[in-house]
Amino acid sequence: MPKELQVSIAAFSDKGRKQHNQDFYGAKIPSDYLLSLKGVAIAMADGISSSDVSHVASQLAVNNFLDDYYCTAESWSVKKSAEQVINAINSWLYTQTRRGPHRYEKDKGYVCTFSGVILKNRTAHIFHLGDTRVYKINTQGIEQLTHDHRLWISNEQSCLSRALGMDDDCNLEYLHLPVKKG
Repeated sequence: MPKELQVSIAAFSDKGRKQHNQDFYGAKIPSDYLLSLKGVAIAMADGISSSDVSHVASQLAVNNFLDDYYCTAESWSVKKSAEQVINAINSWLYTQTRRGPHRYEKDKGYVCTFSGVILKNRTAHIFHLGDTRVYKINTQGIEQLTHDHRLWISNEQSCLSRALGMDDDCNLEYLHLPVKKG
């Protein structure tokens, strides 16, 4: 019988050059049969600084992802489960912006970057939108696994090209890779 998946999680967030930190992150390590059935879920989101409500988007995205992923059908794959949940979150955020006073200003709406990781068995499933990054750290060093979804206007100026809540279709990036101890 294989050993139960064991992980240790640490997180740190900083506001950087922005006035306010609109990051939100969390993890869920179930203690029952869900650990082997669904795995460990980790997520981070970062609200866009131009919006007064994007911190709400970040918190909602992470909390709903961590809660709703474990409520998906047991027969669904990790990819299908996570994509269904993320698409539902995206739809809700997009709808909230469209119903609000800034319905025609995406940079003022319920928009956030998102990166989620599901560790199940010996595989890391990564779901990504925006420029919140996922890295692999091991004895060989640090490797960035996700790509920033940014549109460069000039050498100094860029904007997000993909994010949760930005459009009705979130165009999620997915990748999976084997993981091992260390």
